[in-house]
Amino acid sequence: KEFRAQMKARMEAQGGTLDVGPETGLDRSTIQAERVQGWEESLQVLAGLAGVDLNRLSEKKSDENKVLLAAAMKQSSSVSNAWLAERLGMGKPASASQFARRFLLSQNGKVRIDTLLSRVKT
Repeated sequence: KEFRAQMKARMEAQGGTLDVGPETGLDRSTIQAERVQGWEESLQVLAGLAGVDLNRLSEKKSDENKVLLAAAMKQSSSVSNAWLAERLGMGKPASASQFARRFLLSQNGKVRIDTLLSRVKT
């Protein structure tokens, strides 16, 4: 509570706001839309670096390229399982999560993810 109050005071001193509500332009739907846009941009970058064409993904829910991208997104962002499952066509959100988790637990998968993420410019 105290930290939020301090951050709010700093933002207001700089002419900004941390308040959420229609009057601030920061309602929950706006924030969610920003998150989704950020996730899509990250996915596009990762797909490009991995040499994966997002327009030509396999129908298979556990396709290696889908799992690679899902695992990389999980490691590098706050992406939701529901968004990954829908965007990559991986079935249910729990399935996307499990495919990514299993991939990250494998030695080869972990190395591939680390290699891919090391190529992302921050």
